[in-house]
Amino acid sequence: MYGKTKKTDTGFWEGCDAMFTTNIGILALITVTALVYLGLLHRVLDRMRLTKIQALIILLAMLGAGFLPNIPIYGGLSVNIGGALIPAAVAVYLIVTADKAAERRRALLTSGVVAALVYLTDKIFAMEPTSPYFIIDPLFIPAIVAAVTAYILGRSRRSAFIGGIFGVILTDLLAWLENLLLYRLHVPIVLGSTGIYGASVIAGLGAVLLAEAAGEILERLQGGPRK
Repeated sequence: MYGKTKKTDTGFWEGCDAMFTTNIGILALITVTALVYLGLLHRVLDRMRLTKIQALIILLAMLGAGFLPNIPIYGGLSVNIGGALIPAAVAVYLIVTADKAAERRRALLTSGVVAALVYLTDKIFAMEPTSPYFIIDPLFIPAIVAAVTAYILGRSRRSAFIGGIFGVILTDLLAWLENLLLYRLHVPIVLGSTGIYGASVIAGLGAVLLAEAAGEILERLQGGPRK
């Protein structure tokens, strides 16, 4: 799922994994778009300083740009516009427009922690489809880790989204650097992988939805919302 330093078998399992990832990506896109259109995520959009129209435009732009050719960078590394550049631009916007410097630091810290945890998890546990430990697809780990980490560090939906997006991108960059510097391998790694269906997009969307659900419960229990 992420750029790994070991070779994996291709064929049936790889095709199944790609198909499964695509279906989850489509479901995530439809779910978030519907929730935004129906106005059910207005609190999330308010905290991200986005209007409903802006959010819908961004989602559609990510979908359309995800089918554009990847942009090659260096040594087998390339970037997908819809799966990495646009989400990263949104994440940067959220960091820049944060009200306090502490919130910006928290978002960056969340991204670093998510990247480290996902990278270590990918190293420690066997996550190939043929592995007996193949219980949950690694695709879902960044979303879960980002949401939990964001709430541990400050209960911020904004931090959850930023952590989900940048966490996966940083993980891929770490894997690319490891391949290039340690093993002298030019293994093709695409930041944003398959566009709107990629792990970074699903991690960002999934993290903010998990954070919103957990936040609603915690805030009701504690007697009020917290930005």
